[in-house]
Amino acid sequence: MKIATYFPDCTTDPLCSNDVCNTALSPKQRATALVTLFTSTEKVQNLLNGAPGVPRIGLGAYQWWQEGLHGLASSPGVHFAGSNNFSSATSFPAPITIGAAFDDEMVKSIAEVIGTETRAFNNDERVGLDLWVGFT
Repeated sequence: MKIATYFPDCTTDPLCSNDVCNTALSPKQRATALVTLFTSTEKVQNLLNGAPGVPRIGLGAYQWWQEGLHGLASSPGVHFAGSNNFSSATSFPAPITIGAAFDDEMVKSIAEVIGTETRAFNNDERVGLDLWVGFT
């Protein structure tokens, strides 16, 4: 099961003429430009992890509950497939166990694997690019 593309459609109105599509701006400026198009009700509705989006401006729904505490894990925003390259992801020990190793390079390596697998899943529209994680 693939999920919907998360990015604003910058090829058509109303977003193509909004600063959200101006890649020369900072992420904060782009996000601010997008949110100014929301009504107060739409802002509140989109605070939930299962955000409905704002269809009237072409912004699709988004599930931002993706789990990455010890690897890309099953959660509402992650969609595994049964018989292809997306049937599982690497699972690492719980963060408290990883921390007990006192090995900063290992933690960095684990984070890189989680990030790489997340990007691969995202490229196939099976997960968003934000994760709940426990590394600090």
